[in-house]
Amino acid sequence: MIYNNENIKHVCVYLRLSRDEEGKGIDEVLKNHRETLIDLVKKNKWSYEVFEEVASSSTIEKREEMVKLIKRIEQYHFDAVVVMDIDRLSRNEFDQSDIKRLLFNTGTFIVTPYRLYDLRSDDDSLLLGITGLIASQEYKMILKRMQRGKMFAQKQGHWTNGKPPLAYDKDVKTKKLVPNKHAEDVRFIFNEVVGGTTIPAIVEQLKTMGVKTKEGKPFHYNAIVRLINNECYKGTLISNRGIGKNEGIKPKEEWIVINNCHEAIVDENVWEKANKIVNEYSFKAPRSKNRIYPTSNLIYCGQCGKLQGCNNHKRLGKIYIKVCKCGNRTFYYNPILKLIKEKVQTHKETILEAIQGIEEGSEEDNTEYKIKHLTKQIEKVQKALENINILFEEGEIDLLTYKERKAKRQTELKEIEKEIQEVHQNDVSVKKVGLQEQLKIIERLYDKWEILEGDGLTDEEINRMLHLLIEKIYWTYEKGSTEPTIKITYK
Repeated sequence: MIYNNENIKHVCVYLRLSRDEEGKGIDEVLKNHRETLIDLVKKNKWSYEVFEEVASSSTIEKREEMVKLIKRIEQYHFDAVVVMDIDRLSRNEFDQSDIKRLLFNTGTFIVTPYRLYDLRSDDDSLLLGITGLIASQEYKMILKRMQRGKMFAQKQGHWTNGKPPLAYDKDVKTKKLVPNKHAEDVRFIFNEVVGGTTIPAIVEQLKTMGVKTKEGKPFHYNAIVRLINNECYKGTLISNRGIGKNEGIKPKEEWIVINNCHEAIVDENVWEKANKIVNEYSFKAPRSKNRIYPTSNLIYCGQCGKLQGCNNHKRLGKIYIKVCKCGNRTFYYNPILKLIKEKVQTHKETILEAIQGIEEGSEEDNTEYKIKHLTKQIEKVQKALENINILFEEGEIDLLTYKERKAKRQTELKEIEKEIQEVHQNDVSVKKVGLQEQLKIIERLYDKWEILEGDGLTDEEINRMLHLLIEKIYWTYEKGSTEPTIKITYK
């Protein structure tokens, strides 16, 4: 189309796609749009510059080319913006207002293959507003349908989150994750963490063995942490977690958790233990800033329950347990450490007796029966949550009713999941495996725990192993007492 407007000399051609809307492939669609618009500006004998990107229309800030274009428009570089359709500028109603205001203030026209819009014309401004409103509503409906489709696919166990994580490929037919040859690398990392190896030590081991990340780079501390925190490795998919790309995380009660979606690489118990170790205890702080003692983050005041640390008196060359504000007194550290060592050694006999009791006992194991029925209950609650979402989206219930019903079902879901976890923990076979693991840790610990007598395990290594065995050590040394007392709570 030829536009007879003497005020237009130099224009910008803006091309944007967020998805394959025509089913021809994004590159092909962009090529067609580009040819159409450039042909248009050439027929009108305008000089032009091209701004092109593949990006969502959610916010302007996420669209680099649009940000550049806006800055150029603010400096009066262009007489008009040439686009395929008005909604190419934005379908976000808030961004539409900002763009419209900018074009009005700078006197910049909007040109499409079908019409020229002058924002300073009341008729054009009204038409543009109506067109933008329709585009905004259309975008919201498209987004709802896409989210609903994605959520449905995820509930079927399909992988919809882009590139699969390390050690997994996406099966083209089933659309589910399947382990690949790197699964043994992931299992090695989890087993080392559970076995008491520190993350820096694991990083060094992987470097020596030439094991690298999915991107072919050497592992580093944060890469290990992210891997341990990834639920995929225990066969679980989590959706509805993020607000938007890099925009934050929703509350956990709003997440959709789908268990047993695909083949797990590590056992759920191993995943939980490794996850707890990595998230509750960190070796990242340098020793110069935060010295690690054998009992760091383990000793608690027996009177008020507060965590108690140590003081290193460099001039005297002695270490003390800190005085608690509640009045719990201080004491030399090494005698207490020796006492803890003796008590943990005694605990070995308790573990052996418990294992023997399980092997000789006739306790009936109803784990499978309980899990089966609890899983059915979870499926019912998840179906109810899905129906609540549909009712709200279709306008059948108001926001207040939606929130109340959803909160009730989410609470119910949490209670069932907690019950399942307790059933797993009380499983006879799981108990036995857990006790055997504790036994191995104690044997490994006492094989080289010579920290008081000579060279052996470092304070850091002892601390990591004690954290695998002990929940808390309660310390009491009241005024008038001749010696302190300790009480150990084991895991």
